[in-house]
Amino acid sequence: MKRLFFLGFAALVPVGCVSSIEEGVSITTSPEEDDAYSEALEKATRSRSVFKDFEARYFVHATYLSPEFRAAFQKRLERVYKVGTVTFEKASGKAGFFIAINAPRSDRVDIANPQHWTVLLNTPEGPQKPVLIERLDDKERWRAFFPETITHWTTDYLVVFDVPSVNPNSPALVEKEGVSLMLANADAQVSLTW
Repeated sequence: MKRLFFLGFAALVPVGCVSSIEEGVSITTSPEEDDAYSEALEKATRSRSVFKDFEARYFVHATYLSPEFRAAFQKRLERVYKVGTVTFEKASGKAGFFIAINAPRSDRVDIANPQHWTVLLNTPEGPQKPVLIERLDDKERWRAFFPETITHWTTDYLVVFDVPSVNPNSPALVEKEGVSLMLANADAQVSLTW
């Protein structure tokens, strides 16, 4: 009897994911399913973990807003929100980064605090400080673009430097200058290179 009940119940439970099948409803693809965007995001994102004295101090994820990534972002933005404006206007034409920090202690995530953090972009002219470090609070909007980076526990930033944004993989560049971002605090110095 139990077996018959279980089989009957199992037949009523749908297997796999269920999506809306109503007319006029289309489900937005996740960033992982959006092949062009997923590839651009993977190329543009770097991650590092900092452990000190057997303790996790912080985890940093940075996405370089290169011209290639911005083009892919623009296309995904139009597919997801049906809006044609890029939300990185403050970084237009400049080297910009989307940075997410996660730490067990909240006092370790405020990269805008110059007393606790130094954020630098290494350039041929020497290290440059950012002209803007803006905290981004709308996690729901940003999750549609950075699903593995943004979590409930991250603190997210737009960081902009007053230097031109370049595509480090561009065949048009004769000298391949890598893009190198440095984040430093009392625990560690983290270097991220594209």
